[in-house]
Amino acid sequence: MTILKIYQNFFLRNLIVHTFIFLVILACVYDEIRLDGHSWSYMISKITVGYFPCIVWITIFNLFIIKPFLFKKKVKIFFTLFAIYWTCFYFFMNWFFPLMGLGNFKTLQILSLIINGMFFYFIHVVITKKIMDTDKDIMNFKSELLFLKQQLNPHFLLNAMNNLYGESLTEPDKVPDRILNLSDMLRYQIEATKKDYVLVAEEIGFIKKYIEYYTFRNDRLNVIQNYMGDFNNIDIPPLFFLPLVENAIKFSGETAEPFISLDLKVKSRHLSFTLRNNYLESGSRLSGTGIGIENLKRRLEVYGLKHELSCKREKNTFSVKLNIWDLPIVA
Repeated sequence: MTILKIYQNFFLRNLIVHTFIFLVILACVYDEIRLDGHSWSYMISKITVGYFPCIVWITIFNLFIIKPFLFKKKVKIFFTLFAIYWTCFYFFMNWFFPLMGLGNFKTLQILSLIINGMFFYFIHVVITKKIMDTDKDIMNFKSELLFLKQQLNPHFLLNAMNNLYGESLTEPDKVPDRILNLSDMLRYQIEATKKDYVLVAEEIGFIKKYIEYYTFRNDRLNVIQNYMGDFNNIDIPPLFFLPLVENAIKFSGETAEPFISLDLKVKSRHLSFTLRNNYLESGSRLSGTGIGIENLKRRLEVYGLKHELSCKREKNTFSVKLNIWDLPIVA
């Protein structure tokens, strides 16, 4: 059981806190009581008798006065009850302590008890709120990540089906190979989107298959691929490069001599990805929706990855550069 789970458990949290406070009190009065020749059982019983009613009063005050009145900004009612409640406590303890043979309960001790009791309660409320907010953020991020990852599947599949339809009309004998290649890619997509991270090596394998699929369809497409580094020990969110490669292939396909240059390097936990492609500066029949790039930007933010993403247009060439630092290492 983690420390967080222990803290969220009401019984365990209070048991630990009260045990700690009890031991602190015991350490403070140990020398004084031992000098009188009393036993351990006597010391523990006396501390328990004095400590227990204080905890009861503090707990009731926190739950039934602070929570329903102060937190709901009913300030006048709160301060009225505050004065009445602790006045009653003062007279009660002044009666109770001498009755139990614990001496007099001084005003300074009461003030210290009130201040410390309220302080620890407010700290508890702040911690609990932080935990709840964090849990809520995690749930929202997971839901958003699932949506963002699933958003890629129909986008890719629609394009692939359109391509297969075109090939079935022009080159039907090549369609079986394309379907097999497409099946491998879809299998990877289905499995990868179930994970938060995959190996960089797996992503590279998918990208190679994706590019191979489109070079089948367009034999004019010139693709230069350069991969450097150890890809078997570094994790990356799945389908990270797909929207970039997809856009590059789509827009370069309109040109007379389409080309794509892909460069991916991994050094230590730093990944550098550069992609260049040509495109038509005018007369293009395609209109970029921006879904791919925006999806990637949002996923970078949600995963909390330290990164730098830049896009640049120069003459008839479009280039994207993505740097990611401190990627997770395979455990």
